[in-house]
Amino acid sequence: MKMRKGQTAMEYLMTYGWAILIIMVVLAVLFYLGVLNPSGMTPSQCTFPPGFTCVTNKLKTNGFLYLIVGQGTGKNIRIMGINCTQNTSLTFPTDGRILWTSPNNITVASGSQVTLANPGATDFTNTTTCNLANGSPVATTLSPMPIGSIYNGRVYINYTEIDTGLTRVIVGTYTAKYEP
Repeated sequence: MKMRKGQTAMEYLMTYGWAILIIMVVLAVLFYLGVLNPSGMTPSQCTFPPGFTCVTNKLKTNGFLYLIVGQGTGKNIRIMGINCTQNTSLTFPTDGRILWTSPNNITVASGSQVTLANPGATDFTNTTTCNLANGSPVATTLSPMPIGSIYNGRVYINYTEIDTGLTRVIVGTYTAKYEP
């Protein structure tokens, strides 16, 4: 009788042992193939403080940013510059293309949206590239970033309230995968 209990316990352990081993092999294969790769599942995120919304965005492999922003501050504003950078300063960074000249400022009514960065712009008035923390461009057309790799940074928007003349800078967080 004692022999029978030992055999039953051993069969029980072997059955569950094989099942656990098979599950571990399947998980290892899924990780190897990239199906369960957590870095590949990072969602694109564009977040601004209250009063501004990120309507749509795209980061191209050459570092050019496409960005449409909604504005609901209750006041008409004049956007004077935009910057996309990994610089974590709370002030408006001075690296890259930041301030537009007076004729290129963009006036936005409260409750509307505007394209702030467009790589298809023909006159570079609202062409913006994302930069690294040291101010250098992310990539060039000669050495593009790999498709699907992740960019983490901030988007700075420098604007003036038209009725009060106050100049403000808002800082949004930006995480995106590089796209073609």
